[in-house]
Amino acid sequence: MIRLADEADADAISKLNEELFIVLNELKGDIYNPVAFPKYFIDSMIKSHESDYILIEDNNKVVGYALIEQRESPYAEYSAFVEDHFAYIYELVVLPEYRDKGYGKQIVKEAEKWAKDRGLSSIELNCLSNNYDAKAFYEKTGFGEYQVKLRKNIE
Repeated sequence: MIRLADEADADAISKLNEELFIVLNELKGDIYNPVAFPKYFIDSMIKSHESDYILIEDNNKVVGYALIEQRESPYAEYSAFVEDHFAYIYELVVLPEYRDKGYGKQIVKEAEKWAKDRGLSSIELNCLSNNYDAKAFYEKTGFGEYQVKLRKNIE
């Protein structure tokens, strides 16, 4: 079953969020710590009118989610930029033992519906360049590069 989260789902989201940040820490430990977002952050995103957690369940167990938010171009007030209203997926996670069963694809489809229902033009997300599995998944579900973010560490 796929549905939007409510406040009673905060603990399940937190556990999945911790799983996500363990992986992010393994991939990019100089940026990510292996700890979940604090509960007050999760609660604030659940209560916000601009964001939602899209949950997917298997036998009444939350096995994955996406955190999605409605956004607009931060520079729309300047004539050099086109006004753009879009959805942004902060994070998408499915427990490892539930992957390759179509759950991630269902979450993406629900995110598309969420965005369409709000009259948004597109969905954006970030993916670590060395997270090859996630990048392949996103490309398989129709996402493509439109901007590349570069970083240089200074010693």
